[in-house]
Amino acid sequence: MTALHDKPVETVSPARIVVLGLVAFATMAVLSFLWWTFTPVLGRLYAALRLIESATLWRFTGWGRYFTGMPAGEPFAFVSIYQSSAVFGLVASLLTALIGYLAWRKRSRDHIDALIALPPKGFGQSEIRSRFVPADRLVRLPGEDQDTVRKPAPCPNTFAGVRDLLDVPAVEPVLESIPWHLAAALFLTIDAVAPVADRKAREAVLKAARTAADRQVGNPLTEPPETLLPTLHGYLLQAITDQNGRAIAVLKQVHKVFETKPDLASAVTELGAKALAAQRLHFPDYAWLRHVDPVLQSKITTY
Repeated sequence: MTALHDKPVETVSPARIVVLGLVAFATMAVLSFLWWTFTPVLGRLYAALRLIESATLWRFTGWGRYFTGMPAGEPFAFVSIYQSSAVFGLVASLLTALIGYLAWRKRSRDHIDALIALPPKGFGQSEIRSRFVPADRLVRLPGEDQDTVRKPAPCPNTFAGVRDLLDVPAVEPVLESIPWHLAAALFLTIDAVAPVADRKAREAVLKAARTAADRQVGNPLTEPPETLLPTLHGYLLQAITDQNGRAIAVLKQVHKVFETKPDLASAVTELGAKALAAQRLHFPDYAWLRHVDPVLQSKITTY
């Protein structure tokens, strides 16, 4: 099989260009002769086409009044069809050029050839950091100390001290110390094991988590939106305590996980394993987590 880039480019000979030019000139000469000979009939057809393509607005122009006001059977001026077509041709040319520019711009920026092209300086460490953020948080580059890789601090399991996880007033204060990424991951894994009746809650949590993760990719030091934590904590409270339309036995299994795990990351991992066993674990739901806690994300997506 021959690769596309190895295929020789076919060149056009000057003789072919001359022949094509003569054919085009002869064609224009024949069409001009037909227009000059049958102008009373062709002029009517030309006017009808212009009215159709302009939604009858052409009749209000000077050339429109000329063609529509000519008495039947009278010939039209020879240059009339060329002069009246100049504006339409100019507009069509500009639109064609605009569409071509937009297509070229999309091809040069979004096409796979442009995305996978080797950078001018090669894939050095600086190029990896600049083009594949946050690679420095996912892999340890040569010569880089493992301690420089940023990892979220472990979060203890604050639910272990709650006697009844169905008690909303008892659970609500515990949520305040949970980071936003763990609150989102906990909701998603709990919802995968014991689905919440309100299915819009899952989409809201996914949207909030992805937005916050995208902001952190652009600037790791940026603060999450003020409304993010209250929103995620509210949905997490619903996932832990809401009994509406849910199997109580399955919800009790979720509570059992919180009673036995020392930290929230291990609780997320255990819930993810239970969701996988029930065939409810959707790995794309946790793609945003790699920008915040790649270790936890890898534990979820490598079952």
